[in-house]
Amino acid sequence: MRDRLIITNGDEAVARMREARVEGEILPWRDILYEGPVPALPLAELSDVRARFLAERGWTSEEELRAAFRARDDVLRRHAEFGEIVLWFEHDLYDQLQLVQVLDFLAGEGRREGVSLIQSGRYIGTETQRGLKQHLHLKEPATDAHFALARLAWSAFRSQSPEAWANLLRLSTHVLPFLRLAILRLLEEMPDRRTGLSRTEATILSLIHDGVRHPSDIYEAYRESEVALFMGDWSFYCLLDALGDTAAPFIAGFNGRAFSPGLPEDARDAYFSSRLSLTHLGVSVLSGQADALQHRRIDRAIGGVHITSLAPWRWDGDARCLVPPERKV
Repeated sequence: MRDRLIITNGDEAVARMREARVEGEILPWRDILYEGPVPALPLAELSDVRARFLAERGWTSEEELRAAFRARDDVLRRHAEFGEIVLWFEHDLYDQLQLVQVLDFLAGEGRREGVSLIQSGRYIGTETQRGLKQHLHLKEPATDAHFALARLAWSAFRSQSPEAWANLLRLSTHVLPFLRLAILRLLEEMPDRRTGLSRTEATILSLIHDGVRHPSDIYEAYRESEVALFMGDWSFYCLLDALGDTAAPFIAGFNGRAFSPGLPEDARDAYFSSRLSLTHLGVSVLSGQADALQHRRIDRAIGGVHITSLAPWRWDGDARCLVPPERKV
């Protein structure tokens, strides 16, 4: 039996841990679960769904993604080979979804002994070696309370209605101290009750309105707006482009350009040199004088929820409650 398996959020975290000579086999989880469909399927089938979605976004080929997920999942299935499993994750939405997924899987496998958690309020991938050693002092054994809350959260996240996810706010989540913030942040990606914009979309329009013009500058300013940054630049630029890629755009200045991870250097430079501004409609939507969903089509998945512009769930941030779709008479 091998001593320790560490599961963490991605390659940067793995690199920092190896530099710090943290002992054990390290497995990066690598999935942006806050984006795209996450239906209630067993791990292997879900990984195929995720590979297909990420390939459609142009991240890499579906074959490569399937192989990467298969290799990752195979290590997790061999959990019995390890005396200890350490789940080492951060405070942001990206990590919290990964954490509850892995805890749910282990609970379903009956693996509760020898599982430990490191729940950090600092970003692993930017830590110094000394900083990472301080994280180790946070290690605690996973208890029945951790597993029970994770199972509820993972089930709620994959539900076809966002009500189950919102209802988690009624529970005590102190054993996973960063989960409540993640629950709220994901709900804020639902269309706003007044504007029809997600929080990220509203932030983008606000920054452009305030004079931030170039895509990379907008992303950097967006990063500073987040209490716990979770969204990577590729995901962000896709959202940015979508605000300008409609019959009635909210943003002007792309001149036919769009971001893709595979852009050649000259096309990438041209994209980042775009000087963006709000259209009249963008100003009206940002101010709440127009409803974004009346001027665009959306077809988006958040966890198990399918959001369309025809009958969307909305989020009321002031009241911190969901607003159900209006019934058509």
